[in-house]
Amino acid sequence: MVLTSDGDRLVSPRRVLGAALLALLTWLPLLLLGLAAGRTGPEPAITFLGDVSAHVRFLLVVPLLVLADAVIATRTRMTMDGFLVSGLVPEGQRGLFQQMVARTVRLGGSAVVQAILAGIVALLIGASIRGQARDGVLRWFEVQSPQGTHLSVPGWWYAAASVMLAYLFLRLIWRYALWCWLLFCTSRLDLRLVGSHPDRAGGLGFVNVGHASFSALPLAASCMLASRVATEVLQLGVPLRTFQLPLLFFVVLSLGVGTVPLPIFARTLARTKRRRLIEYGKLATRYVQEFEQKWVDGGAPADEALLGSGDIQSLADIGGSFERLATMKVTPLDRHTVLAFALASIVPLLPLALTVMPLDEIVKVLLRAVV
Repeated sequence: MVLTSDGDRLVSPRRVLGAALLALLTWLPLLLLGLAAGRTGPEPAITFLGDVSAHVRFLLVVPLLVLADAVIATRTRMTMDGFLVSGLVPEGQRGLFQQMVARTVRLGGSAVVQAILAGIVALLIGASIRGQARDGVLRWFEVQSPQGTHLSVPGWWYAAASVMLAYLFLRLIWRYALWCWLLFCTSRLDLRLVGSHPDRAGGLGFVNVGHASFSALPLAASCMLASRVATEVLQLGVPLRTFQLPLLFFVVLSLGVGTVPLPIFARTLARTKRRRLIEYGKLATRYVQEFEQKWVDGGAPADEALLGSGDIQSLADIGGSFERLATMKVTPLDRHTVLAFALASIVPLLPLALTVMPLDEIVKVLLRAVV
């Protein structure tokens, strides 16, 4: 499946170069405009060089979102193709499945939807800038006049760059919503799940390939949040403990939003497990009875050797299949996907500890915890 028109492209060197150039296009003019414009009036409380948030957002998050878009498109396409290649979608519903995928493609690339997203972003950024102008904190992209606080020349570029960044982020959120909707619709099909599949998820384990790629969303959000907190701690002297609850809420929310969609297959998987347990139970009972009658109760021909017989191997195969079925999960979600979303939301927040504790002290604490 392709959620974008260029979803069949891999992350090529050209795309990496394009992402890097876009990052420079947003950040470098801010530096040059700031140096050229000079400044009159009071000094800002948050300077450009000290604004960790601006540097992280434009130099790190912008290219991250551009590259994540390509990775997500490729992996979701591979995942949706897997439903057809594996035969999980029955022949009679393949047309319906392909229609659902095509509808998702259209919604993902719809010009009307993109325009709506851009409008929402412009309104949000405008409201955010107006709110910052009234919070009493003078920033490097603002100037004060008798009429109040307003954007400087670099500030207008900052606003435009912020709109672009927010649009890239909101567009990925929209595609994640489409992905969850497509998974939900797929779960309503009469899927031909395999109860004894080695992935212990009825053959749906491959869905994690596409789903885990969306961990780029909490990674980008965590980078923006951590850099914003770092700016306020370092530039304004706000205590880090002030942000403890919001940061904890963000991590829990990211993990929840990232892992909740996959259990939508629970009903189908649970039904398959119940049905197959009964059927495999009957098969295993019949085989074991015949095995015991033949080899334990003396029913085997006198000239048939036990050594080299395939009966024992078949008994082991049935036992292995029944064991996999008995331990079958009711969700395709695996620990690697959970770990991907958890690390994506937590790791960017860890450097915040450097704002209140020297690096050598952090290393000592980690060593005491490990040793």
